[in-house]
Amino acid sequence: MTPQSTSGRLVAGLAAAALLAAGAAIAIGTAAPAHGGPARSTLVGGTLASGAPPAILSRGVISTLDIAPAPTAPRDRGGARTMRGTATPPAGPVVPVPPSQCPRLYNTTGCYGPPQINHAYGLDRLHRRGLTGKGRTIAIPICFHNPHLRKNVATYSRHWGLPPANLEVMQYGKVPTADPGDPGQAACAAEAAVDVQSVHAIAPAAKIIVVETGTDQTGGTVGLDELIGAIGWVTRHRKVDAVTASWGAFEANFPEQSGREGDYRLLTRLRGPLKAAHRRGTTLIASSGNRGPTGPNLAGTAFYTHPSVAWPASDPLVTAVGGTRVHLTDTGVRTAPDQVWDDEGGVATGAGPSAVFGRPAYQARLTSVVGERRGSVDVALNGSGKAREWFFSSYNPIAGQQPGWIRVAGTSIAAPKLAGIVALAAQKAGRPVGDIHRVLYSAPGSARLGLTDLTTGTNTANGVTGFQARRGYDLPSGVGTVRDAGRLVNALAH
Repeated sequence: MTPQSTSGRLVAGLAAAALLAAGAAIAIGTAAPAHGGPARSTLVGGTLASGAPPAILSRGVISTLDIAPAPTAPRDRGGARTMRGTATPPAGPVVPVPPSQCPRLYNTTGCYGPPQINHAYGLDRLHRRGLTGKGRTIAIPICFHNPHLRKNVATYSRHWGLPPANLEVMQYGKVPTADPGDPGQAACAAEAAVDVQSVHAIAPAAKIIVVETGTDQTGGTVGLDELIGAIGWVTRHRKVDAVTASWGAFEANFPEQSGREGDYRLLTRLRGPLKAAHRRGTTLIASSGNRGPTGPNLAGTAFYTHPSVAWPASDPLVTAVGGTRVHLTDTGVRTAPDQVWDDEGGVATGAGPSAVFGRPAYQARLTSVVGERRGSVDVALNGSGKAREWFFSSYNPIAGQQPGWIRVAGTSIAAPKLAGIVALAAQKAGRPVGDIHRVLYSAPGSARLGLTDLTTGTNTANGVTGFQARRGYDLPSGVGTVRDAGRLVNALAH
């Protein structure tokens, strides 16, 4: 299959995508072959009666994990809610302001840009030494086509003094343009802009490939299988150092769709492209989600009353990235230790034990924490709604904000950061660094790896008891967060 450019003809009028934050479920329909070719139009792990797809497939719903809702507005002294931070935007154009001005303007304790984030993680020092990701490639699979992506990234780059992005857009299948009036499709388009800008700020010279996905072979749905298939496809056609994914489905969605408790074959039969990309030496990265230890059912009407983690983040082949809250000055200096992103009105970092995968070898010494299961997450970076970051997007699904400069939270701004760090390590090594679990788990929380341990916070949310931060490895923050990216890059490069 030959890669298509964005100049190719697009197909419109397909089913909507929806935010997981709004309780949406995911379409799981067709098997994505390991070689990365187009998916076949057959139901995975089941038989279609009279050729009719189940309701979840006919709806064609996708979950993008991570654009968290905006904070509530401040109140005046009389108790009335002010206009700032509500569905009514503040007067005048929104432009990035230093974090010290955010409490007054946006009722949040921080709204950070690359100057603060890069200084906090020690990335600015690497950039000054010439480690910028030059010669390395990051791929971002995402649903729908964003026709404004290049202009949005250019606006972001000019504002923050970044070089123009080395951006390529490819299409896997027939890809419709996102409808700005559809919240789910707008979420996909905004996610593309956010992910690209996140990577570009960390690795400004790296090549970024956005792989847009569209309909399945029946022409009716946009599904998880297309997104997973795109990973195998792009890593087959391009030399890719890392793939970052800010979307997924909760493990509990799969047996619910199959109608058989404990049946995860709908999930495991989708793993072929991940296995193929992993064999090619690509570092696989995914965000862990924003709903704490659980997630919504397929109908989006209720949360599961038991823990459930997001996949592909929970896959042992994937590095799962959770969310923290940073406390930074206008120059990026920490004023307090980072903490686990805990409950902010139903949003918190995703984390917990996998119901699908057993404990991998790299977690062999962590039985006291993970038991016999794969523990997710592996590492954590900023994602809290109280430590939002600035991005520029012509699409915006976030209530209370308008297209343009938006303040975004969620683990989807954390996962691309790690992909950027991997690009810096690959530049230093002169080769892909591949699976990074062995390095991360060699010394959890160790300053030798440029990490710092998180010991405060829990991801309890939505009526389900979560997991507490503790000394050493823990489920909501993994091996910790980045304190000195230079040391982490050195470790990954060796």
